[in-house]
Amino acid sequence: MIYWYAVGMNTLLELQPGQLCLLVAPRRFSGKVLNAFTAHLALRGPVQVLDGGNQFDIHTIARLIRRQTAQLETTLKCVAVARAFTCYQMIALLQQQPVSAVPVLVLDLLSTFCDESVPANERLRLLDQGLEQLRRLSRPASVIVSVSSLPEGQPTELRSMLQRLETQAGRVWRFESQVEPVQPRLF
Repeated sequence: MIYWYAVGMNTLLELQPGQLCLLVAPRRFSGKVLNAFTAHLALRGPVQVLDGGNQFDIHTIARLIRRQTAQLETTLKCVAVARAFTCYQMIALLQQQPVSAVPVLVLDLLSTFCDESVPANERLRLLDQGLEQLRRLSRPASVIVSVSSLPEGQPTELRSMLQRLETQAGRVWRFESQVEPVQPRLF
């Protein structure tokens, strides 16, 4: 079991092998949290990152690791990264992942399913395949999937995909950005 305090908040993230976790948060926030979490996991051993939203930031992760250890190169070698730019590539990456106890982070999964050149029913079929693969990977390992928060007005298809992810997740962490109240101008 892995416990970790999320950066900048008083939230304890608890990971257990055999559990699929979902992080729903604004893109900037989830990027910071997952970069810090990747560094935390790399200090403990191997970690697999599947980047669907081009969020992986090796420079930030290296800085975070360097604060914890002088073994920067050795620790960075524990992080394996693969990027997907389409839903087809994401499904292929998930299918290629061996089942192991290595934690898996899937960054911004749904961004790869926003390609309107792929028919909607095909994207839903591929998402179902992806969910099956995520369940397979989460049997022996901790798996975290991140999804950017959906602002109002997003297509119902994307909301439906998020709901499918939420129903499959054993744990869902949802963070929303707070909108600062705007003082009306007097003049």
